[in-house]
Amino acid sequence: MYADTGTFYPVLLAGVFLLPAPAAALVAVPGALLDRVEQRPRWARRVWRAAGLALAAWAAARAHAALGGRQAVAAADFPYVLLPAQAAVLAFCVVLTLLDGTILLAAERLPVRTAWRGLFARSLGPVAVHGLAGLMMAVLWRSTYGPLAALLVLLPMHISSWVFAQYHRERAAHQATIRALVRAVDIKDGYTRGHSERVGHASQLIARELGMDDERVEMLRFAGILHDVGKLGVPTRLLRKDGKLTPEERRIIELHPEYGHEMVRGIGFLGEARAAVLHHHERLDGTGYPYGLAGLRIPESARVVAVADAFDAMTSTRSYSRARPVEVALAELRRCSGSHFDPRMVHALIRALERHGWRPAVTADGPDGPGGARRNVPAARPAAAAPNGNAPHQLTPRPAQFTTPSGERTP
Repeated sequence: MYADTGTFYPVLLAGVFLLPAPAAALVAVPGALLDRVEQRPRWARRVWRAAGLALAAWAAARAHAALGGRQAVAAADFPYVLLPAQAAVLAFCVVLTLLDGTILLAAERLPVRTAWRGLFARSLGPVAVHGLAGLMMAVLWRSTYGPLAALLVLLPMHISSWVFAQYHRERAAHQATIRALVRAVDIKDGYTRGHSERVGHASQLIARELGMDDERVEMLRFAGILHDVGKLGVPTRLLRKDGKLTPEERRIIELHPEYGHEMVRGIGFLGEARAAVLHHHERLDGTGYPYGLAGLRIPESARVVAVADAFDAMTSTRSYSRARPVEVALAELRRCSGSHFDPRMVHALIRALERHGWRPAVTADGPDGPGGARRNVPAARPAAAAPNGNAPHQLTPRPAQFTTPSGERTP
């Protein structure tokens, strides 16, 4: 969409409902030219924005007038006044969609089949809400209460817009925090670069397939992205070591879930994602780590991320292992379902991939380049169970070994 301010669209659409088409088009120009633009060239973008909104307002005003909307507004003819207003909103969104898709096609070089995809649906809801506010302004303007009453409509709109902007700023700050942490992990352990984002995407697919609400789906995406953040607490020489690791070095690397949990436990917005960071190496049969939890004692978020993590490990080409085909990886997940993985999560991933597909990718080049010497990574060791999620130092390790279904000896 072109303008971001919450009070701009109601005023613009009120003009559409009150004025002839040429005058309604002029209403769009000042606000669009004065609106803040982040990307360069700023003035070229402002002119394009003003022209697009003016054209959309002109088309909307023509559609509104053709259905007798101006007379209905003047007479406050409810509910008929809603019909021309709806036609105006649809015309407004259609024009903006055509213009947005055209600029994406020409400037961003998007394919024709994707340039306009989803633009109309995303614009219709917000514009319809602003259209109702604009219609209220127009009716009050023509009523006995006059322009002052119409302008009072802007106050709650401005407050709601401010709250909405604050929410988006906070959300942007959350995203920036997560990106910074993931970037740090990628820099430290270049062998798995890109792995975190793909695990986040796979976790999101599983969560959606399980019918979780949007908030939990987003939280599971965060969990997948941050599941290996504890590697920041592991010495770099161990993460990049070529050759066999000693038992002591394996124990150090196996601490990364606990390090990660300590790093994110104070980030309130992560919610249940913090439990996934701590428990994503637990196994359903109780032989995982760090606490050796079994069955439903393993948090649901961790069971989701465990499947997503193993799937991406198997389907990603790295310097020390070749990617397996998706079908082979899914067969391995099925084989380990019930002992290592939660069958619900495995079946949800399979259904999601049947619907959406998967694009495996090379995560990083090793020290010898693509296809270089295989890197030996440690086998994981489960620890004693923590009945109430107690701190790690209260637990006693158990001398068992664990190998991932992908065949990788990883923590």
